[in-house]
Amino acid sequence: MRIPRIVLAGTHSGVGKTTLATGLMAALKKRGRPIQGYKVGPDYIDPSYHAAATGRASRNLDRWLLGEHLPSVFAQSSEENWAVIEGVMGMFDGMSGTAGFGSTADVAKLLHAPIILIVDASSMSRSVAALVHGFNSFDPQVNLQGVILNRVKSPAQEKILREALSDLQIPVLGVLPKEGALHLPERHLGLVPVGEGGLLEGFIDTLSELITKHVDLEQVETIMRNAPNLLESLFEETKTNLHSMTAQTLAQSGKFRLGLAHDEAFLFYYQDALDLAERLNCIIVPFSPLHDRFLPQNLDGIFIGGGFPELHLNHLSNNISFLESLRDYAKSGKPIYAECGGYMYLGQSITDFEGNEVPLAGLIPMKAEMTKRLQGIGYREGVFCQDNFLGPRGTTVQGHEFHYSRVTYKKDFPSAYELFKGGKADRMEGYARENIVASYLHLHFSGQPGLLEHWFASRSRRSEV
Repeated sequence: MRIPRIVLAGTHSGVGKTTLATGLMAALKKRGRPIQGYKVGPDYIDPSYHAAATGRASRNLDRWLLGEHLPSVFAQSSEENWAVIEGVMGMFDGMSGTAGFGSTADVAKLLHAPIILIVDASSMSRSVAALVHGFNSFDPQVNLQGVILNRVKSPAQEKILREALSDLQIPVLGVLPKEGALHLPERHLGLVPVGEGGLLEGFIDTLSELITKHVDLEQVETIMRNAPNLLESLFEETKTNLHSMTAQTLAQSGKFRLGLAHDEAFLFYYQDALDLAERLNCIIVPFSPLHDRFLPQNLDGIFIGGGFPELHLNHLSNNISFLESLRDYAKSGKPIYAECGGYMYLGQSITDFEGNEVPLAGLIPMKAEMTKRLQGIGYREGVFCQDNFLGPRGTTVQGHEFHYSRVTYKKDFPSAYELFKGGKADRMEGYARENIVASYLHLHFSGQPGLLEHWFASRSRRSEV
């Protein structure tokens, strides 16, 4: 399978990976290439910039969340496209306590993808050669094909840097000047998502022009075209992604109408998971807790993802008719699944950063409070504490959490998961009762398709009762 592709790696976090990846995607698209963006890791926000540059949804490549399904997930969307993959953190930084598992280098090796290393050269001269040499030689299996020097202060510094790197036989593909226009807006969860106004008008065009001016796009394209062919056997799951018996059962039961909360407050979803849902005979029905007066009719299930409800509390709380329709839906007994921001929204209230408590859905007997300190971050293994529409008790899931909030319950209620970190019990998490499963844990259903299969088949099980 021939897929032109490149991985953009950084020496460390903050070198400008997202800015450069977004600009490169935009510049290559202007050259007529069918660019598909990717992000290594669980991040939701960086892919929104990729989508703005390419005009198509970006994808996440996370080894913990996708497991053995990662190659087939990649193949599903990269076929007949050119893949530009933005790395995570430093090139060799993976899951804590592992030898780089899930790192940019790890994913690049899995996909046999050439790497371009991004270096923040703002305070460097000849030492840049030692740095690049170290990244090139640390792992002999890494295919480093070039370097982009970012934040270079002057032509004189550029000359010194190029001379220092000339003996390494690793081409300098680009040198970008220190430029204020390249700064992306940030806040407590990182960059501001594009869907929330994180992108100024004309920014993508400006970025594309800068990349075109300062990066050798011909060389980049040559590297992408020369990426080695991938074995078809790696992607055999692409054509047979569904268990035949389950798929047949789902097809016989008709389309499952899944309501998806999607607006400025709830926008964190993995596109590959939504694509999987559609391949499982599901119709995605978007709705907006911010702007719609009522839920759509005839939904078989609801998915309320993460996002930033804390920034839209009054609007969400004042949408009384929508909240009433959500409560009526919950009374019907049909399933509601919520993650992080969606979990908070289903509670009794959220207290914002200024201490203002705002009432919300009241479907879960807990209150959420925003905090200035990070309350949870990292990969977690979760085990269902009881049977629910996603799977039976004891089912193990792979997830990720990242939140600046905490929740409190008035009294004990059944948790969704027992969480494990590094193989050790961490804590009880979330809420699972009757038709609601909600927690801080983000899941990537493409890594565990059985969860969606079990959910969509639950409609048949309910009808038999």
